[in-house]
Amino acid sequence: MASKFRAPVLAVFSGSARQGSVNTKLAKAAERLADSGMGATTKFLDLEQYQLPLYDPNLEATHGMPESALALKADLAKADGWIIASPEYNGFVPPLLLNAVTWASRGDPPDAGMYATFQRKAAICLAASPGAMGGMRSLVPSRQLFTNLGVHVLPESVAIGGAFQAFDESTGDLVDPKQHAMLKMAVQALVYHTHDTANRQATCDIIQEHLKTTVGEYGSISVPNQNV
Repeated sequence: MASKFRAPVLAVFSGSARQGSVNTKLAKAAERLADSGMGATTKFLDLEQYQLPLYDPNLEATHGMPESALALKADLAKADGWIIASPEYNGFVPPLLLNAVTWASRGDPPDAGMYATFQRKAAICLAASPGAMGGMRSLVPSRQLFTNLGVHVLPESVAIGGAFQAFDESTGDLVDPKQHAMLKMAVQALVYHTHDTANRQATCDIIQEHLKTTVGEYGSISVPNQNV
């Protein structure tokens, strides 16, 4: 029996825990787009709520993986793709995001392979800043970080400048039509990509079922009669 098609699951998270963070606003604006008829299921992950200690190999060796790190790894693993919005700290990704990613890259069982949490995942990287460049400098190291871990980072990155005035206070959506369109295009690309990967087995099953009825002896293919 062929597998059933399912909606892709997207984990959405921000690299900022600041109250009123424009990057959290951007992440949630992207989440609303994915939920609004694109055919995806989303879950917002608040990195601060995991209360991860600063990564220390001595801590890991002595006490093992913290329960909070295991919980983060599990939540990330359940998703087919990730939407990541991150501020720029000195032209780099912030400590909150880097520490979370470091813990998530640890603790894989020997038979799972290195960076098991990151395998077969796709992501888009976003950034927002009150400055004119919109945190654009952080997009390069953010993309590189996740690529190094085996994530397929799509080329559709988005940087939102003037972010303190960029969001509608009532809806939380981007006010500028061009910025809104850019974000929608990036989210849509991720949904399309993850829909394919999430349903790869189901597609293979359908093809196999079809081949059983159409491929005859010696590989000949029979075409059903059609009324023209």
